[in-house]
Amino acid sequence: MSKALMVQKFEQNFFERTYPSVINDISVAFSEIVANAWDAGATKINISLPENWGDEIVIQDNGSGMTENEFNNRWMVIAYNRVAHQGEYIEYPTERGKIRRLAYGRNGVGRHAMLCFDDSYTIETCKDNKRNIYKISVNNDDTSAFSVVDHSTVDCEDNGTKLIVNARKKLPTANELKRALSYRFLFDPEFEIYINGELVDYQQYTNAVVQEKISVNNDEVEIIIYEVPEGEKTIAENGIAFWVGKRLVGNPDWVIGGLRVEDARRKFALNHIIVVQADFLHGDVKYDWSGFNRTQNVIETQKAITAYVRKFRTNYYRGRTEEVRGEVIKQNLDEIEKLSIPSRYDLKEFFDSYLEEKPEVDSDELNLIIQALINVLQSRNGLSLLSKLATLNSEQLNALDDILAEWSIFDIRTVLDEIDGRLKVISAIETLCADRTVDELHTLHPLVTQAKWLFGIEYDTINYTSNRTLSTVMKEFFQNKKNVTTEINWSKRPDLVIAADFSVGVSSVDEFDENEILKVSKILIIELKKGGFEIKRDEMNQAEEYVDFIYNGNTLNAKPHIKAFVVGNSINTNIGNKKTLSDSNQHEYGEVRAYTYMELARTAEKRLLNLKDKLSERYNQMGVDDYLQKILNEPKQLKMNV
Repeated sequence: MSKALMVQKFEQNFFERTYPSVINDISVAFSEIVANAWDAGATKINISLPENWGDEIVIQDNGSGMTENEFNNRWMVIAYNRVAHQGEYIEYPTERGKIRRLAYGRNGVGRHAMLCFDDSYTIETCKDNKRNIYKISVNNDDTSAFSVVDHSTVDCEDNGTKLIVNARKKLPTANELKRALSYRFLFDPEFEIYINGELVDYQQYTNAVVQEKISVNNDEVEIIIYEVPEGEKTIAENGIAFWVGKRLVGNPDWVIGGLRVEDARRKFALNHIIVVQADFLHGDVKYDWSGFNRTQNVIETQKAITAYVRKFRTNYYRGRTEEVRGEVIKQNLDEIEKLSIPSRYDLKEFFDSYLEEKPEVDSDELNLIIQALINVLQSRNGLSLLSKLATLNSEQLNALDDILAEWSIFDIRTVLDEIDGRLKVISAIETLCADRTVDELHTLHPLVTQAKWLFGIEYDTINYTSNRTLSTVMKEFFQNKKNVTTEINWSKRPDLVIAADFSVGVSSVDEFDENEILKVSKILIIELKKGGFEIKRDEMNQAEEYVDFIYNGNTLNAKPHIKAFVVGNSINTNIGNKKTLSDSNQHEYGEVRAYTYMELARTAEKRLLNLKDKLSERYNQMGVDDYLQKILNEPKQLKMNV
């Protein structure tokens, strides 16, 4: 074998980057350490915790221990593959005979958990009457990740392993360990953990949501279901654990008698541990307690347990279907809004039937199904059109033929899109102005100031645009006001001046004068008041000041005609809602009007020939007051192209 030219090196923080949860989380670290003892066949573990920083943490088990050769080939190998070298199961002797149980270790991570507390530790392991004592330390160079810095051997009698480390990085407490370890080892009543000399009572630190006895062939079985809190993790996959005479039979599993009760990856499986106490099956246990013999008594018991747990599981998921459904709808909201109303109801019917049939579906799986269904609903538009044409009578077909004789499909689509967009603006105003929780200054106000057609036909033109100079003039106006702070987002909305309880939008039209010089000829000012605001004389006077300030100023070098609109939730009955402004020569240069939000919406709807009401009535019989419509109508961030 040729000599190596180069060798692998390790960064000094190798363990922190490779095994972050084990090195940084106390509960994970201790779970890994105790799991190692479980895998060594231990039935009892003593954990001694210090009160002060720097003092010793001691963990001792009565497992099988290791010989010097086993220590070198297992403990000293990074990412040791236990299954490949020792198999999935471990057999160990007890007072009741030899026991066979599934080992949880797979990739050799647990031994590094001691580094959660210090960069060095001591391990004493006894087997075959020899106690090997090793001092292990993380290397400060790049030659290896860790190494044995001291080794000695003495005689011993009992098997087992003791770990000793100083609490220099983290100082664990008894209470946090009792809770964490209870959920991880609850399923085995014979596995005893002592912390500072006190036996951990798993029942005391866990939450049993169900404890019920059921009858099976005139015998009684007790079922206890524990719910694992979010954030807690168990030693491995949870499952259904069978106890006979306060002793674990086999290993917890979600498959009972060949029947899968739950997928171990699903939320219910991850969040529950189920214990079944069936003492009457004592005579049906295999000799090594690795499981049950396949007797009729066992089969009937397993069927009863499976039916009970499946029913509980279904009720658990059914209580969460609304949450899952709402989450999936929100994830696909943009695409759902593009569907026709009949397609939305097809979608709703699918939700109802599918979630009734499979309440356990999670949001990720349901999301994939809904995305596929939306694609189908969108792609069937052509078939839907043919189906609708087939149901039209001759009068309707003639009317459609007349329309298509003068309009192209794209022309019709353009007009309908514009109408639909305006109807949505009206609907949004009606919804948002009545909701006191809405951030009006950043949602409703930009919407209204962008939709200038709300204020009249003359403003239904693209000629009204933002004017940086005008925004600066308004900014200067407010600087002369006490207790008023304003801001302008020059990059996104240069036409909008925002204050604490109102916003002012300013736009203008430029036209050529008699000398062919482009100047500002018309100005539109829109002041929008915040939530529940009543427009009074002061507000009308302030709008008048806007007009005078701009008209009489020298910044624009023009004398434009200015209209100002003040919009709030209500108007004081003691003031007029319109005022005309004229100079000394009776030349009218400005106008101030007051509107409520609902007046704006109703007036705009009239201009659209009440189409909103007419179109809505077409679908009243479909019962729009359902969860899908509610979610679609929830206030959300509006997308505005400005």
